[in-house]
Amino acid sequence: MLAGGLVLTAAPAGGVITTVTNNTGSSNYQLALRVGSPAGVDTVGFSVTGNNVALNPQPVVGVPAIDIWVLPLRPAGNITTARPVALTVDSSTPLQCQTPASCGTTTIPFSKISWQVSNSSGAGAGDITNSTFTGGGGQQIAAFDANTTYCTAWNIFGICLFGSWVYQTDQLSATRLTFSYANDVIYPAGTYQGTVRFTATLQ
Repeated sequence: MLAGGLVLTAAPAGGVITTVTNNTGSSNYQLALRVGSPAGVDTVGFSVTGNNVALNPQPVVGVPAIDIWVLPLRPAGNITTARPVALTVDSSTPLQCQTPASCGTTTIPFSKISWQVSNSSGAGAGDITNSTFTGGGGQQIAAFDANTTYCTAWNIFGICLFGSWVYQTDQLSATRLTFSYANDVIYPAGTYQGTVRFTATLQ
């Protein structure tokens, strides 16, 4: 039985905007990635105390929930080329003990942390789904095509009859992740902290 509290804090995260240059040289694309609040940093905390320190501990939900945006922007006049977008996470560095007097050099793998998705929108089948960090690098959690087209009437063998083609850019907007710590292993009491890196790419 754990004699004390366990506090876990995950990655502070702010907004990042990256400009991606089209390899053909004909135009520029932009890709905006935001994890959490638009300003400052966010820290997800898990408090393993009280009734959560027991012979039959239960998972602990972290607060706050974090919203994620992946916003590809394309220039006018270049709307037919497919542009795959991917969102990956790197959780390869485990949470480290911050209070050596109580937990020494103990680490906790990020594979003990999962998430539930709410408010998913925009990218359809390519949106983020419920999952768990692998504790490794390059874990893909979302993938979609930035450029999409549809026919306003009948699309027959790629020919738009009695209508017109509409070109649009898909995006992953305000997808909310609520994190949960498995709490299925007894670790020494103390404060642990770690960072997960989110990376968005546009081809």
